[in-house]
Amino acid sequence: MANPSEIGDLITNITDDVKMIIADEIALAKAELKPTVTKAGVGSGMFAVALYFIISVSTLLWIFGSIGFSWLYASVTSWSGWACGFVGTATMIVLLLILAAIVAIIGKNFFQKITGPEKTPETVHQAISALKTGVAQGKDRVAAEVESVPAVVEQH
Repeated sequence: MANPSEIGDLITNITDDVKMIIADEIALAKAELKPTVTKAGVGSGMFAVALYFIISVSTLLWIFGSIGFSWLYASVTSWSGWACGFVGTATMIVLLLILAAIVAIIGKNFFQKITGPEKTPETVHQAISALKTGVAQGKDRVAAEVESVPAVVEQH
């Protein structure tokens, strides 16, 4: 029959092993996800840059670009001042949308390079399988120990 202190030691060892396995899995997940998070951060930064260009610079570009294109159209065509101003402004809108699309495509490319963890799910499944096997073996050992203990008959 197993000594109760041996059973306590076994349980302590099992608990320590499970803690170590979980800590190792967390460390592996962190190591695998760090590059992915970095890529996501760079992609997000690119979208932020695109938004910055759209909001901050667009006002000045609209004003000066629209005036510049209006003067260009006025010197090349026989349109009225209002028509030249309208077409100059429309030209600036199209150019800014093209610039925003280019930066957004660059940001999208960074997001497409993001991959999930590869090793962590595999090792987690292996750890779960090992734990299930260990628990089943432990149950079998306990059942064998219980069967080997002589029955205690209480007398009243």
